[in-house]
Amino acid sequence: MKKVLAAAAMLALSTGPAFAADWQPDGPIRLWIGYGAGGGTDVQARMLAKELEQTRGWILVPENKSGEDGAVMSAQLKNEAPDGQTLGFAITTTYNFAPMNSENISPEDFTYITTTAGSQMAVLARTSSGWKSLDDVKAAAEAGETLVWANWGTQVEAGAEVVARKLGITVNHLRTAGGKGALNAVVAEDANLSWGGGVQRPLVEAGELTILSSAESSHLVQAPDTPTLKEQGIDLDLGYKYIIVGPKGMSDEVRDTIAEAVAEILNNPESETRKFIEKQYPPAPVIETGDALRKTILDGYVANVEMMKALVE
Repeated sequence: MKKVLAAAAMLALSTGPAFAADWQPDGPIRLWIGYGAGGGTDVQARMLAKELEQTRGWILVPENKSGEDGAVMSAQLKNEAPDGQTLGFAITTTYNFAPMNSENISPEDFTYITTTAGSQMAVLARTSSGWKSLDDVKAAAEAGETLVWANWGTQVEAGAEVVARKLGITVNHLRTAGGKGALNAVVAEDANLSWGGGVQRPLVEAGELTILSSAESSHLVQAPDTPTLKEQGIDLDLGYKYIIVGPKGMSDEVRDTIAEAVAEILNNPESETRKFIEKQYPPAPVIETGDALRKTILDGYVANVEMMKALVE
């Protein structure tokens, strides 16, 4: 808890103006992606890189640096100069959960620039399983079926354990490379359950996967009649946002110029990045910056600390 309070105190020290000055990058910008190729983080990052070149003339060079919920990338990012020439693209979990399990990063190591989209977090199973709800999963486990839950990181694995304990069942955990890896594991029958943050949409539309529950605070756009975990008595919300960050110490001018350049793209109805977000992470982009974004990170960190405490009690 001392670490949480220290993070809150350090992050509260930096505040920024409402509008950015006219900063320009000095050559290509390295855009490090905290997850593997093909997932929602990777696709968004590469689309944004292309459109920032079109709108601002900036050259961004995307590079995947996956591992440990984005912590591998972030541990390298924190040591870079805070000049806007090296950015990270990950999810809020990277900064409000991963630091609890890492000696290499803490929430105050970064400048939080902007979010781009919100998740559509779901519990998923193969449609061929016949399962339509968590009650069906419980019944299968009680009938002797071995359950394997595909997880891309420590937080979602902890969440899977929370769900399993609430249902009174046992699950085995399979660690995958990113959200797409988790879906691939279910489709390939290496696992029979997984989380999906939004990239599951085409597989659900094709009838290959079924949404068993929303893991957000509200119902999912793709499954409006499917209950949330909280509605089923499981006090868990694993929703997250996609986020662009830089090293600690980035000036307000640099931070806000980058945030405004991204917002210009996301607010454009003709933007390919926006269209992708509207389809995969409906209904629209989620743009959060400044103090509100720092508060989101800190509040999420506190909530995740409490979740982990509950697991070990």
